[in-house]
Amino acid sequence: MENLLLKYMGEGLSRENIADPMKLKPIVTISREYGCPSKLIAQMLADAINKKTGEGSHTKWKFINKEVLESAAKELQLNPSDVKYLLSLGEKSILEDFLVSFSPSYVSNLKVKHTLIKVVTTIAQAGYVVLVGRGGAAILQGRPGALHVRLQAPVNWRIEALIIARNINSTEARKIIETTDKKRAALYELILGRKLDPYIFDVVFNCSTLPKKQIVQGILAMMEAREML
Repeated sequence: MENLLLKYMGEGLSRENIADPMKLKPIVTISREYGCPSKLIAQMLADAINKKTGEGSHTKWKFINKEVLESAAKELQLNPSDVKYLLSLGEKSILEDFLVSFSPSYVSNLKVKHTLIKVVTTIAQAGYVVLVGRGGAAILQGRPGALHVRLQAPVNWRIEALIIARNINSTEARKIIETTDKKRAALYELILGRKLDPYIFDVVFNCSTLPKKQIVQGILAMMEAREML
């Protein structure tokens, strides 16, 4: 994948990291329950940060989402949809290790996990990015310079949002939300080796009561307090 992600990581790692390789660059991860407007909030946040830091700043923040999956897929020589499916399975049984031992072409979800961790860690080293999903909070938990945000909302609110966004009925919307939430929980279990721990997040926003603009302003205020800007 000769794309934004590889270009960005190359630029990021060649800038300040060379002058100060021990300095950790800031990064914001955004995790969400399905139906919460994570991509829009991430884009608004990146734009707001760049506006606040000014045109003269040599570091421009970006938001990254699907590029993580594409980069992992390229390294594994798989389609992104295959990687997404493997990640949704979570931990599997000892049969996996047996298959890996006897089939060089078999790609275990353990290998997918390690590749995803490698990609996310590389992004974090470059810094100045708003990373949406892909287990970013779990992979980077405890890392100085990282702010982990969680977006959530009651399921009925998310159903209504999905009905409007996709023009589907409530039954379809509920099924999509339940299935996707389970897959995302499986990804966190795969990375953490246990069920999702809500305390890995620094802050949780309720999308049903807070407008997107207020959520962005709240994240910005925390970033300022942590001297991430």
